[in-house]
Amino acid sequence: MKLKYSLLGSAILSALFFSASPIFADDARMPVSVEAGSKVPLRVLTRPGATLYADSDGSKILKNNLPTFTSYFVYTRPSGESQATGAGWYEVGSDDKGTVKGWIKGDDVFEWKQTMCLTFSHPDGRSPVLMFEDDEYLESLINMPEDKRVSSVDGYYTSIDQAASSKKSLPKDFPVLSMEPKMSVDNVENFTLMPIIDYKVVEFEGRESRLLDIVAVNSSEKDRKSSDLRTNKDYLSTSTTTSESKANQLKNIKFDVVWVIDTTRSMGPYINKVRESMINISKQLAKNKDVNSRISFGVWGFRDSSTIDGLEYVTKNYTPELQSIDDFVKTMEEVKETKVDSQTFDEDMFSGVNDAINSTNWNDNSVRIVILVGDAPGHKLGHEWNASGMDQETLRAVADSNDVKLYAIHIKPKMSSGNNKKFNKVAASQFKTLSHNQGQDESMFWEVDAANLDSFASISDVLSASIVSYTSNAEAEFTGTGESDVVIPDTAKDVLVAPSQNAIKESLHAAAVTWLGNEANVAPPRDIEAWVSDKDLKESSRQSMEVRLLLTKAQLDAISTLLKQVLEAGETNQVSGEDFFTSLQAASAVAARDPEKMASAGNIAESGLVPDFLKGLPYKSRLMEMNNELWESWGPDEQNAFLSNLEAKINAYAAIHDDTSQWISLNEGDDPNDYVAPILLDLMP
Repeated sequence: MKLKYSLLGSAILSALFFSASPIFADDARMPVSVEAGSKVPLRVLTRPGATLYADSDGSKILKNNLPTFTSYFVYTRPSGESQATGAGWYEVGSDDKGTVKGWIKGDDVFEWKQTMCLTFSHPDGRSPVLMFEDDEYLESLINMPEDKRVSSVDGYYTSIDQAASSKKSLPKDFPVLSMEPKMSVDNVENFTLMPIIDYKVVEFEGRESRLLDIVAVNSSEKDRKSSDLRTNKDYLSTSTTTSESKANQLKNIKFDVVWVIDTTRSMGPYINKVRESMINISKQLAKNKDVNSRISFGVWGFRDSSTIDGLEYVTKNYTPELQSIDDFVKTMEEVKETKVDSQTFDEDMFSGVNDAINSTNWNDNSVRIVILVGDAPGHKLGHEWNASGMDQETLRAVADSNDVKLYAIHIKPKMSSGNNKKFNKVAASQFKTLSHNQGQDESMFWEVDAANLDSFASISDVLSASIVSYTSNAEAEFTGTGESDVVIPDTAKDVLVAPSQNAIKESLHAAAVTWLGNEANVAPPRDIEAWVSDKDLKESSRQSMEVRLLLTKAQLDAISTLLKQVLEAGETNQVSGEDFFTSLQAASAVAARDPEKMASAGNIAESGLVPDFLKGLPYKSRLMEMNNELWESWGPDEQNAFLSNLEAKINAYAAIHDDTSQWISLNEGDDPNDYVAPILLDLMP
């Protein structure tokens, strides 16, 4: 898949804007650090109208009107009063290897000390993000009583809509500088990024929230025009365009539907029912060639460790290329259950899901759907037969990063003993987490009695038919002007747990919102600095923005190394019973070089092991708070859960490290090792 990047934020802007060669390149020179003792290089972002000079006297101009919010490394930094007043000068370079470009006045830049950035969360179910010029105004809005705040926010939206339709001009003192487009700015195909310059932690209706000072800029130097709603009528118009107004484009929407099926011995009857469901769908699609051409199918089988005689595979992709329904029906004839029993009740379900998400040959510009079918939980982290090294939380984040919607059907076996009954609870919990898709409050999770084949068949039919119906009548279903032709069989009433038919529609609607935004290539805000709330201003329980960190491969490896050391220390401690920090010191070469710091540390954050770029981030970390007392207060189960979570993150980092599509060049000519990836905060330790 070829990704199209519209990059918000100077971290992604390169030095390609400058045709002049460096003034000099001295390999011995190192950029200034963000603070004394830190190894993190300081960067600055240019303000509008900044000028690049040959020296700090300002006698020779190298380039006027630098692109707004361009990123530079700092080689000389003003100090004292000259820094505080903006009267000093910054010597800047395009990289951290000594490639100096020139000098910029202090009042033409602001410092960016942390590579934090934002992306918009899925827009379904929340209000568009309002971007304010003044942080104090935004904070006062947060502190208003709910009814007054909601009324004020609604008034802003009304004013913006009226201005866009030329019914009424925006007031001169309008506090909103810009707004997130009402259509989805897709975070996968058309990746958007906004660096965080400053932040405030506030309380918002009893919840911890953050007010964030962000900048936004497009990577192109052409047609650079601020997304200020008060002056840019083009952006005012495009930002208020709704998905509903573009719903006619849904006549071209495409779906990739990939089944992930447990093919162990107990699953034969259910595989047959999926096959029968696909035959039914084939008959429906035969009546409509256009719809038939816009739905592709695939199937992965998963079993358990290939070391078990007769199981043959851990996962198997039966469809290296996604298929039309007719070809898929034939392929399903090849999907068979093994005749050999597994050695444990749990299986390697996580590897099946992981491979389906990451190794399916998805079509371009399609809605990606994975349907998981199984009767057992996946092996927990740390189990020798969990080949993926993932758990449900980590895989959910991976699915979000790959824009995959996941539906899960748990076939609940009858369990006689209490020990076995817990497997059903574990499986249900795993399946629910995996199927909690972005843009929805409810998991797309079904549970059916294993003895009730007809109910399982009903679920398969309803789910498949819902996707076909949506594809056939996408515009009408999206706008709520049409009725679905999906018939709910009576046997579906016997399903133990099921989302409503309306929830299925909402899930497909959320997918269509993303698809429309990508098709329209919706332009994100750019060339502005503004304050935003990370929560929906009308409903504080909804997250409106997601924090990510821009990390190089070296930095990602540094986090992975830290987690491996903590993991080793925890496992050693459980065996030896010795002091946790003693175990950690033995696991770490860094600690061995500075044993006194480790000995006096109150927690891991103070141990000297944590990479500089993780320090001072505005989020709470269970890892950073870890100390002897906390570790010893946990029982074995809680300790194991903590260590398993670290292991899952280590494996997620490895997957990101090897995925070339995740990495973006900061500057033209960068070595691939200097590329960065925007890592979800959920994947941080």
